[in-house]
Amino acid sequence: MALMDILSIKVIYFIINFMNTRNFKCFQAVYEERNLQAAANKLFLSPQGLSKIIKSIEDEFGTSLFIRSKEGFIPTESGRLFYEKSKTISRDLNDLFSSIEALNEKEKRFKVGFAAGTIRAIDVPSVASFMTDNPEILASWYEYENENVIQQVVNDEISFGFVVGKQSLPGVVCEHVKAVDLVVYVYNGHRFWNESQIELKDLKDEKIISMNEKYRVYHDIVNACHLNGFAPNIVAKVDEGESLYLLSKNRAGLGISPKFFPETDEIKPLVIKDSYTWNVYGIYREDSADKDLAKKFLAAIK
Repeated sequence: MALMDILSIKVIYFIINFMNTRNFKCFQAVYEERNLQAAANKLFLSPQGLSKIIKSIEDEFGTSLFIRSKEGFIPTESGRLFYEKSKTISRDLNDLFSSIEALNEKEKRFKVGFAAGTIRAIDVPSVASFMTDNPEILASWYEYENENVIQQVVNDEISFGFVVGKQSLPGVVCEHVKAVDLVVYVYNGHRFWNESQIELKDLKDEKIISMNEKYRVYHDIVNACHLNGFAPNIVAKVDEGESLYLLSKNRAGLGISPKFFPETDEIKPLVIKDSYTWNVYGIYREDSADKDLAKKFLAAIK
């Protein structure tokens, strides 16, 4: 029997008996790096531990996979063949595990969607606890544009959505979850620093840092400024609040966002006079098969 056939059979036997993809990854790292120390660093293992793993694979197959030399680990003919086969089997196993995971997720029928920014506003421990206690919920934490979440609920693609702003849609239940003040983050030394509140029109000539178009608050700010007779000078549009806070603290401009961040000696939130509160709502279809679970979900997190 040819060497390739023998090794192919042994590789399959190895997988069936050990199902240890970790060992495959260890071998592949040494093969690709040609250096035990570099491979060990890549895998967060000690060189001694990695050497033992390679030796155990060689013992299992009854052949040397590498020539140890001053130049490093040089693959033998068996090593090169083993690498090719191991990569193919690794891909097949990854596909298998992904397919199994997808089937498991299908069984979790209750899916929750989050509009951009809402995870920061809600009571995350309560949501996480409810998800854990109800295994039919698919516990994923992805944020989407507000309209995207609304449409997913309307189209019955998800069971429950956290959205920004009250929704008046036929057949959709909408209940208030959380209100957060909309504020301007001002850095120490700015002309507004000693103010307790400002009006929106005061921002006319200021550099503004805003959340990007994915967030409803961006569109609300732009529309409000236009209604007050000016176009905001937005110098930065960010994807997450920490960047807005950091840029404001470092004097790149004034950040407008819901009041999520603390006041310090370097930066503080100012109330915008006559501004609205940033409101998060929970929505679900009233004819949903999971409406009872949705009601329990709302009760648990409010």
